[in-house]
Amino acid sequence: MKSRMRGDRRYKLRERLKFSTVLLLVAGMVTACDYNDVDHLYISTGIGIDLVGNGIRISVDVINPEAAQSGQSDSGGSGNQGPDRVVSAEGKTFEMAFSQIQSQLSHSLYLPHTAVVVFSQAAIQSDLNNIVDALERNRQLRRSQLWVMTQGNAEDILTTRGAVNQPTALVIRDLVDEASRRYACLASDELHVVKRLLTPSSATTVVEVDLTRKGNPTVTGMGFISRKGNVYRVPQNQILNIAWLLGRTFDVRELVVLPSLANQPSFPVTVHWIRTTTRLKLIRATPTPVIQVIWRGTGEIERWAVPTTMNSKVFNHLERAIQHDLENRLGQAWNLSKSSGIDSYGIQTLVGEVVSKDKLASLQLHDTWKQATLVFDVRPQILHGELASQTPFVSNSGNPD
Repeated sequence: MKSRMRGDRRYKLRERLKFSTVLLLVAGMVTACDYNDVDHLYISTGIGIDLVGNGIRISVDVINPEAAQSGQSDSGGSGNQGPDRVVSAEGKTFEMAFSQIQSQLSHSLYLPHTAVVVFSQAAIQSDLNNIVDALERNRQLRRSQLWVMTQGNAEDILTTRGAVNQPTALVIRDLVDEASRRYACLASDELHVVKRLLTPSSATTVVEVDLTRKGNPTVTGMGFISRKGNVYRVPQNQILNIAWLLGRTFDVRELVVLPSLANQPSFPVTVHWIRTTTRLKLIRATPTPVIQVIWRGTGEIERWAVPTTMNSKVFNHLERAIQHDLENRLGQAWNLSKSSGIDSYGIQTLVGEVVSKDKLASLQLHDTWKQATLVFDVRPQILHGELASQTPFVSNSGNPD
């Protein structure tokens, strides 16, 4: 009986060993296949979309396998030894353009690692709905790509002329990631862009990029985009205003002019905003919407930027000037949206949450957001940090306040 039990145990042990060996062999084969497949793929890092006469022109920024094998050089562009290579083709549809691109490559094109999609402004204005639909239907593309726009050609943006040591699309992604860390509205990934386009407001914002004189990508502004393909360009000097009305900001600086007070002349003061948040609250929906803009921010005065000393009275005057400046900036951001005709702040979506679509239609309130009134609830908090406590405010005569 004991010998039979020992035999059963040995048999089970041998079966387990066989099963483990088979698993190891399969794992090794899968790993080898994956390793070999990478060497036979052109991995896409970015896609450019331009408008041409008979359709669209697609440009794909792929990692250059020749540079990867021989070591990356310092020369960018589409040269054989650059870190990336831009391959372009035209077609009446996305499928036809990508088919033409694949015919130019010796290995398969791999799209899941695409980090950036660059739209030319002309492409957005011509056929945004079909372009978005084609990108959404492509099962290789993930929903985390960063969407950016440019006034010129997307192909030119992807074709690096400067000296870089990584693909151009990844340079663009890093630039926008850094900017969106401070201005949350610049984080225009595909998932959030499409989600906002499908809301009743049918509008979103995307970051704008261009090339410097040396040929390197740079952030030059942002754009309001509607689902109909309308585009309104926002210059870079207006991004802070837009960002404050759209949502959150971190680690930004604002120049505030302190008006003259008594014998104190006016002078500029730099405010370092550590963190700000904005929330829109619907107070009334009909007949015309009333929106409360709830703005909260924590900032500090950069004392080294102040050319004169301040007493407590002047500092209180500065706090009022900061609040007045904030309200003006928020008002300018709202006027910019109204002049563009694009509901980029989602006012129509707020109204649609409490008023049914049928009622909006019966009241003819399709563009009711343009008649909205904004009521500002702005409460900045200026910190008295260590620098202020160590160098207390004094009058110009040198006497403590």
